Amino acid sequence: MKIFSVLLFCAAVVALLPAQAQGRRSRVATPAAAGTGVAAEEAAPKTGVRFVICSPAGVTMPSPLYVRSGKEFKSISIGSRTPSVRVKPVGGVVEFWDKDPAPKMAEGEKKTTKPAADTELPDPIFSVTVPASAGSKSVCILSPNKEVQKTSTLFLNEGDFPKKGMHVINLSSFPLQIITSESNDFKDKKESKIGVYRREDGICPENSWSFKGEKGQQVSFVLSYYDKATKGFKRIKASSFVLSERQSMVNIVVKDTTRNMPKLMSIQIAENKKDK
Repeated sequence: MKIFSVLLFCAAVVALLPAQAQGRRSRVATPAAAGTGVAAEEAAPKTGVRFVICSPAGVTMPSPLYVRSGKEFKSISIGSRTPSVRVKPVGGVVEFWDKDPAPKMAEGEKKTTKPAADTELPDPIFSVTVPASAGSKSVCILSPNKEVQKTSTLFLNEGDFPKKGMHVINLSSFPLQIITSESNDFKDKKESKIGVYRREDGICPENSWSFKGEKGQQVSFVLSYYDKATKGFKRIKASSFVLSERQSMVNIVVKDTTRNMPKLMSIQIAENKKDK
């Protein structure tokens, strides 16, 4: 009986505690802590753009970068292997800052003090316009430039490269050929040609290839490019892949800036649980 009385007393105390006050909205975004792990996954929008770096010349980008997240800002890390967390464009544009653009508090200013509504934000170091054709979920491939504002972009509609698949996108001027074998001995080999990339056509069936099979299926492949000097195909990579229902493997072929031949760069596109 005493325990029951104590529980009733605790409940009464909790009921009397004031709710956490919410500050009034401001036209200027306030800083948000960088999300990582589960917290970042929960905060990420279900639709929008994810970013990944493809840099044949090895040019790097500032890290971390900052983007808008609703009425706030958050840091975002962009790598070359897996896409970043999803970002929601504002007016069809994603802006990037190399420092937190939210107004900083003056020395001695209380944390509850709000920045002035007319405070101006610094200019972003570069911005990305998201085309309407990108779809509700897309991956933006960033090709860094030494002048960061000249960073080039290319969008992949995630719906065109579904999970549980192995894909090849030819962004080079070299015709490609891929030979696959589902029995892994190449007695059942299948040859497919992958055309060159033309900016006016973008990424299309002529310059891309996909293999969609069953979960856990292992497939051997040989990827080659056509060499004009020898008038034959030269191997880029020979290996095997295992299909996963949780992610797709996208292999991007670009021109090696140090040699007159293609270079293979791979990214893994997995769907976050919160995307579903």
